Amino acid sequence: MTPQPKTVLFWVALSVLGPLGCVDPVHEDDVKALGPEDPTVPPGPDHRPGQPCLTCHGTLGPSSHQFSVGGTVYAVQGQAAPAAGATVQIEDITGSVAVAQTSQSGNFYIPVQEWSPTYPTVPQVSLGGVTQQMNTHVGRDGSCGTCHADPPGPTSAGHIYLKVASSGGP
Repeated sequence: MTPQPKTVLFWVALSVLGPLGCVDPVHEDDVKALGPEDPTVPPGPDHRPGQPCLTCHGTLGPSSHQFSVGGTVYAVQGQAAPAAGATVQIEDITGSVAVAQTSQSGNFYIPVQEWSPTYPTVPQVSLGGVTQQMNTHVGRDGSCGTCHADPPGPTSAGHIYLKVASSGGP
């Protein structure tokens, strides 16, 4: 039995147009919520410090550069100065370790081609003889900015930082 031309046309159209209709509206809203790019920062590894990198650089895009992990490290708690040149080391549950350096904006990332962690992971950051290791593990999301956003509160641990701000005491 030969398929009807209309049936063939339907399946061809579905195979060509179908993927265009597979859009995640929640993810699209997350991307839009990031807001516009800072016009003073060129596209590249220093853009959008402090934001959840994998919103755009994860499997759902829209960027074609996919990261397994990405984030921003600040020098001092509660301050905007980046921790440029810091070493970020992340170990997963299997003992596999990945290392990245922060850029001038404090941003770091590890492309999926270089490392694909098995969660949970434990990150630590080092710079100038100071090392901070996260007190808990990362359960499933390599986008540090998902949990480490400002201001700190019930849903956020605050930005990743190397040094605690001084209290101004004696």
